[in-house]
Amino acid sequence: HAQGLGKASDALKQEMQKLAYFAGKWKGEAIAKQRNGPDTKVIQEENIQYKLDNTLLLIEGTGRNPDNLNEIVFNALAVVNYDEVSKQFKFRSHLKDGKQTDAYFKVISENHFEWGFDVPNNAKIRYFITLDPKAKTWDEIGEYSADGATWYSFIQLKLTKLD
Repeated sequence: HAQGLGKASDALKQEMQKLAYFAGKWKGEAIAKQRNGPDTKVIQEENIQYKLDNTLLLIEGTGRNPDNLNEIVFNALAVVNYDEVSKQFKFRSHLKDGKQTDAYFKVISENHFEWGFDVPNNAKIRYFITLDPKAKTWDEIGEYSADGATWYSFIQLKLTKLD
């Protein structure tokens, strides 16, 4: 059969439904912690949509300077999909500076997620996300480890679902 004409399996769609509450528009703030400096605050927006018959989640994150909302200080586009062969989610992000990252993405439990990736010199970055459909909130903490054993928090997001 021709590429692109097939239908997604029910199993694939079931896996992708675990991410259903992400879909929509989110807004709040991100606070980046510097080891030897002041915290940096940005107004963070996430615009998330299912694409390709609900088999792919497209995530656009935009961070703005709180003192000048026209100034975009962070912008990323990510795609999350479920790989039926490896039986795991894939997470690929692209930044406005041209960098891209292939990350792991795991469903820990309902509306609890972890994603992350390795960085040079054996360092690691991981994020924990908790979605609360009742409160309409997204809490995310990013942690960095130079050795994979000791972690420190470097960013925190607190977002509210708008729609």
